[in-house]
Amino acid sequence: MGWDYRRHLQDPLPEGMPGVKAYSSRSSGSPKSTAAGTNLVEAVPRPGVQYRRPKRMLQERELESTDLQAAAGRQRSMRPVSRLRGMEDLSAAAWLHKRRVQDRLQELIAAHGYAPLETPILESTELFLRKSGGQLASRLYSFADPGGSSVSLRPEFTAPIMRHYLERAHGLELPVRRQYCGPVFRFEDDGATGGQFTQIGAELLGSGSVMADAELLLLAAAVPASMGISGCQFHLADLDLLNSILDTTGISERARTFVIEAVPDLGSGPGAIPVALEQADRLRLTAGGLDAGQPTYGVQDLDDDQARKVLHGMLEWRAADRLGQRDPGDVVDRMLRKVRGTDSEGNLRSALELASRLASVRGEPARALAQARSVIQDAGASTAALDRLEDFLELALAGPELQGCLQIDLGLIRGLAYYNGIVFEVRHPSQGASLGGGGRYDALAVALGSPRPVPALGFAYNLESLMELGAPGDDDAVAETPTVLLVGEDSDGGPALVEAARELRRQGLAVEMDVSRLTLEDALDRARNCGIGRVVAVSKDGRQITHQVS
Repeated sequence: MGWDYRRHLQDPLPEGMPGVKAYSSRSSGSPKSTAAGTNLVEAVPRPGVQYRRPKRMLQERELESTDLQAAAGRQRSMRPVSRLRGMEDLSAAAWLHKRRVQDRLQELIAAHGYAPLETPILESTELFLRKSGGQLASRLYSFADPGGSSVSLRPEFTAPIMRHYLERAHGLELPVRRQYCGPVFRFEDDGATGGQFTQIGAELLGSGSVMADAELLLLAAAVPASMGISGCQFHLADLDLLNSILDTTGISERARTFVIEAVPDLGSGPGAIPVALEQADRLRLTAGGLDAGQPTYGVQDLDDDQARKVLHGMLEWRAADRLGQRDPGDVVDRMLRKVRGTDSEGNLRSALELASRLASVRGEPARALAQARSVIQDAGASTAALDRLEDFLELALAGPELQGCLQIDLGLIRGLAYYNGIVFEVRHPSQGASLGGGGRYDALAVALGSPRPVPALGFAYNLESLMELGAPGDDDAVAETPTVLLVGEDSDGGPALVEAARELRRQGLAVEMDVSRLTLEDALDRARNCGIGRVVAVSKDGRQITHQVS
């Protein structure tokens, strides 16, 4: 008929075509399976009719065969797919060692009343952006899922655990203690410090007391100690001290955030202040940073309605020809927000100077507290936060866990923006990066949608970093080395080999069953190479002969 079924598999079948049945791949009983909805055809023999395969079909089959051979050749020449930077494979021995360390640490944390919680590896990206700050946002592995939602591989556990609590808060009694251990993902350009690593930690939700702070810090100190790691230093700061002195300067919330983020640089001394002011000017944090000629001081003392009238009149006079398609009311509102949101350079300079003095305070607790009190008193700030810090240190240093290894460092700012109050990092002289850290994050619950704050704090360690410092595992050993290698006599044990393996495993032995039809000589060689202690040869009738491997 001139109709070529190969070119029209997805076309409707010609009506009335003799000797053809139509199938849909969605219907049951279809002789073949293709993409959904594709029509398939099957030739139906008719009595007295002799069918021949068309010559053109044979030619196409030959071309297909040639194409497949060429494709196979191209595949053989393809470059191998390599492991991603920052992602590591674990050998059997390394996996077993890591698992044992993880189990031991989780038992330690459980002994303090912290129940395990496993959260999804994949979460909504918004969960990590609500209160984590820009530093974490640039390190997320984020993408759109098939439904179009923005999702991310988790970069940390704190936000997911708070999300879990808020979803089930009605059925939980505070305080809630949770522990976790699992992979997290953070991108780094160098590929050396980021990628995938394992976090192990604990979170305490529902208490704002100094006793809760002390419990978490002492538990964090017990983690490396339980692994026999010595020489760790705990660097501790209190963001409430910084906020107490900033309260006296009258700066805006935007300027306060800017000062807090600048603290690591300000801790180097007064020389960092001019640099910070220049940056503030570029960010238009101060009135002096607005565009020259913009009306500012003339409306600062007016209420919003009066200020809008003045700014609108200025626009009509100066900028009517430059508004383009923009609505004048929107332009006025934007200008007013700029004016209202700016800080005086004098107030910002005062805030930076006080923050620089406080950030330079570091050392052993007693001396550092005295220096901090001097800065707070000079600022005329409340001493409530300092008094609380002293109470906390009295509890934390009452035992031997932190004696000689706790340093006050008021220039410490943890990288996640949700922290407030006490924060700390754990460092070791042999490691460039911190081993872990934590702190208090009382405002996170509200940022995630809670109608009221939930006081909370926690800590997390990089498990791989801890393991680098702890007792090494036997990387050359094979994890759970099979103690018996089973082979069949005459290279074929049949069902008797399977039954023998089952029986030996019931006896508590680790058994590797030969699946390569090894001879006894080859089996003995494999056992020697793999550290297997004995080879058992099994006959078809179930008889067993044991060979010790020397």
